[in-house]
Formats: sequence, C-alpha cells, structure tokens
Amino acid sequence: MKKLLSLILAAAMALGALSFAAAEGTAVTIEYPENMQALGYTEPVILEKMPERVVSMSTSPVLALCNLGVKIIAAPASSVVTWPESMADAVLMQLAHNTNFDIETVVAMEPDLVILGYTSADTYGKVLSEAGIPVYYVDAGHTVSYDSIKAQTVALIDAFGKDSEAGKEMMRAFAELEDKLAAAKDKLADKTVMVLQSAPPAHYIQTVGGTLGSMAAMIGLSNVYESMAPMAQIDYETALDLHPDMVLAVGMSPTGEAHKALMEADFANNPEYWNSIEAIANGDILYLPVYFISSAGINVVDHINELADLVLAHFGL
Repeated sequence: MKKLLSLILAAAMALGALSFAAAEGTAVTIEYPENMQALGYTEPVILEKMPERVVSMSTSPVLALCNLGVKIIAAPASSVVTWPESMADAVLMQLAHNTNFDIETVVAMEPDLVILGYTSADTYGKVLSEAGIPVYYVDAGHTVSYDSIKAQTVALIDAFGKDSEAGKEMMRAFAELEDKLAAAKDKLADKTVMVLQSAPPAHYIQTVGGTLGSMAAMIGLSNVYESMAPMAQIDYETALDLHPDMVLAVGMSPTGEAHKALMEADFANNPEYWNSIEAIANGDILYLPVYFISSAGINVVDHINELADLVLAHFGL
C-alpha cells in the first residue's frame, strides 16, 4: 500500500510539474557553435520559457531571429541593412563605435534575453549579468565570416525553430548557395581581383579577411593583395604591381551606380595613375553598394549570390 501511495504521489507531482511547464512555456536551450566554444563559451544559455522581450546589441543574429518569430524589442540602428516590418516598434540603438552607450537603457527595458558581441563581455555583459538578465554571446564586429554566420544561425534555429519552415528555408538557402559557389569556383579559378574600399579621396585595399574580400574568395577569385590586416590604406606604388583581372569597388553609397559616380569623379582627378591599373583602364571594375561593406547576418547569403551573378556575367561565364 505504501508503495502504491508513493507511486500515486510521484505521478501527481509529475503531472503538476508538467502543468507548470505548460503554463510557463517550453524551456529554451541555446547552444554555442564551435567557433564560440573555442573562445571559451562552452555552457549553453538555458531559459525557462520562450523569450518575449529580446534585445540584440549585434546586427548579426537579428534577421535570423525575426525569421524564427522571436520578438525583438531593440536592435542596433544600421546603414547597411533594413530591418523587417516585424521590428517596426523596436528601439533602434546607436551602438557603432559609441563607447559611451548607456547600458542601463537596456536594463530598463527588462529584456528576458540580451544577445551581445563577445568582445563586450567584460563591459556590457558584466552589467547585464549583475542585473540578472540572461546574455547569449555571438561573434560580432565589422567583419563576421560566412562560416561564423552560418554556425550562429544553425544554433539559433536549433534553439528557436528546429522543425519550423523558416528554419528549414534558411538551411536550404545555405545549401543552395554552397552548390552555386562550387560551380562558380570552377569557372573563376584563373581570375584575380583587387578589392578597393573607398571614401574618396581616401582609398583602402582589402585582403581575403575583409567582408567583400572574403566573398570574392568564396566565389573563386584570387586576391592579389596579401596582408595580416583585413584592410589597409592603399600604397599607390605597390598597387601598380598587382595587375588584377578585375577590381571590386565598394563604399558607403546606397547603390552601385552612386558609388560609380563618386569613384569616376575621383579617378578624373588623377587619370594617369588610375588608368595605369589595367583593370580600371579596361573597364573591368564592378561598383557595389554599401551592404557589401560589413556583415549583417543571414543576408550575407543574398549578397554572395548577387556578387557571384555580377562577376560571372562580367566575364561572360
């Protein structure tokens, strides 16, 4: 009889726990991808229920979270990406290069999850943790690689929508892009590129570590410039010895045509020099809009697709 009563009591407690879980919502576990685990972020973030007030202080995960139906109440303002209508009521924060940002503004929003670039763990992250707010750290910065964005997106899909159509669609987009890249690499295997980032009269040159430089490498273009840094101010004498098959030119202009007008006006100030670079003299130059300057999450898939189409078309491939 005692054993039977114990079983009945255990069953009742289990039912009570299930009822509480149903009332509170399903717990959410957000694992860290391998690249973040390598930085020491090995323990997953576990939330008691699906978050309803999420603040992302990094642009990188925002679009994936929106696709998965996660409610974003605040995110960085961006000149690179247009946020979806689902974020119409979100607070857009001026975060870039702002070391005086008041983290207490975020605390006052009473979020149930904050997503933060790992480089701010010892500053903003410490304040948030002390306030009892869960923090999930992501790879963030001016340049976030495609592989990092994909790994981060997979982790978010696993946490917020593993069996959702939105999650499946994002994974299909990654797979289709990678098939396209394999074909592009075969066609562009012998082509070289110079990646020029400009705000005339200042000009910089990117390596494969830059945002556009990494995209060019992914489609099969070999970068003629090598350096430890992802970008450096152009050395005008050295640039004459690089001899790329094409130049990719990017700046802060909203369209490629606008950047073309800006660059051609600057080229006209020193035509003898710029026409000494054969690719520019021959018109083997593509002018690209601002969204090729920095990474902003899963829209990198669209941008790499666009770049591949433009480059292949330029070479008639």
